[in-house]
Amino acid sequence: MKPSQKLLLAVLFAATACRPAVRPPAPAGPVAIQSEAQAAAIVAARDVDARTLRATFKLVVHRADGSEEATRGAVVVARPDRLRLQIFSFGVVTAYDYTANGDRYRIREPLSGGQRIGRFSDVAADEREALGDDLRPLFLSAVPSEAATVRDSGDRYLVTVQSSRGRRVAEVAKRSGAIVRETVFVRDVPELVIDYGDFREVDGVSMPFAVDVRVPGRRGALSIVVTHYERNVSVDGALFEF
Repeated sequence: MKPSQKLLLAVLFAATACRPAVRPPAPAGPVAIQSEAQAAAIVAARDVDARTLRATFKLVVHRADGSEEATRGAVVVARPDRLRLQIFSFGVVTAYDYTANGDRYRIREPLSGGQRIGRFSDVAADEREALGDDLRPLFLSAVPSEAATVRDSGDRYLVTVQSSRGRRVAEVAKRSGAIVRETVFVRDVPELVIDYGDFREVDGVSMPFAVDVRVPGRRGALSIVVTHYERNVSVDGALFEF
């Protein structure tokens, strides 16, 4: 896997790794919602529940030429500002290792010997690429800059949340009350479209075990199957040190 492919894969998974982990408590079965206020509350609830998260996953990269590549990975998140993401080659050897701790970040590619360490604050926002090296907006929720707006879209409510990092549009299914799709905007450009499915209860919280990710304007996609979640468990701070 080329370094650029590993970075894209990491960015794609980053969009899904933390956000789905903070769903509202799972009911015994799907519960229909009937108001915009209910939809807004569901989106707000996920950002206050999980302080730490561990997850392991399988993923398949679907390339534009029709070929596929399967691999595995793991992520650890400790709110408000620490995360670590590893993607493995052949399922066992670390090929990509991303760590963020406050304002500092490190990107390692052990197979090629590459490493980069820096500070997010050293790069002006207008000099960064849309996602670049800063995966924090995808892992760690920013404080909303204004109240969510909600629009009725037939069988779903569209909940838009603005922040200094951009905006997200979450689509909440009326029949189940589940967030089934999100679109991530950076500088008003849609960067990622994420579809969630195969919801199961984990410690009383409904969480998606199947995630499909697309990048608008690019061919190819990513399919993720989460194999294990751990929520609100003790996390060794040394994991984020470098």
